Amino acid sequence: MKSSDTHPHNSRQAVREALKGASNDYHNRLNQHSLLLGITQPDYSLAKYRKLLSAYYHLYQALEQRLIAFQSSQDCQFDYSQRLKLPWICRDLAFLGIDPLKECNMAQNLSAPQVASMGEYTGVLYVIEGSMLGGQLISRSLEAYHGLNGEAGACFFCGYGQNTGPMWQDFLRFAENLAGDDDQRSAAEHAACQTFQFFIQVLDDYAYS
Repeated sequence: MKSSDTHPHNSRQAVREALKGASNDYHNRLNQHSLLLGITQPDYSLAKYRKLLSAYYHLYQALEQRLIAFQSSQDCQFDYSQRLKLPWICRDLAFLGIDPLKECNMAQNLSAPQVASMGEYTGVLYVIEGSMLGGQLISRSLEAYHGLNGEAGACFFCGYGQNTGPMWQDFLRFAENLAGDDDQRSAAEHAACQTFQFFIQVLDDYAYS
């Protein structure tokens, strides 16, 4: 186990910056994906939104299975079972009258990033917990332009609502545990990149199917 020289009071920022720096290119590619591009604009189509939610169903089903399986075998000090997002997506799909299992079959054959170490667990969580931050802006646009909200078709993007900031900070405090372990932090960086790539691959399947 390698030890870094990160000072304790800077460790939370150091881990976050390491994850951000390693995965930033993939993050930008995801944000520019055709199913997400323009989602905060008034001319974003509900047809795209339906495809996006269907893709997210398969994404979060696969990722959350991996996370919960790992968490159940480890003392993670971070209980993701209290943050599950698949139920939100299911509520939105039900509101829109969509059966995600009939939308696309290709995505189900893609393999989600593995979660077999604390670093990988943290890296995957970095992506999906970080997505809740942008979701706040998206949810306001969905309500303003399409009349969708936390009770009607936009539960996923409303996410944690006013608790988004504090819950993100809770995750960063957990991620801080990797500050003194370069091997696990490297694993987290790799997992974050793989997770963004997984998002892009699944969204591609839905966009071009």
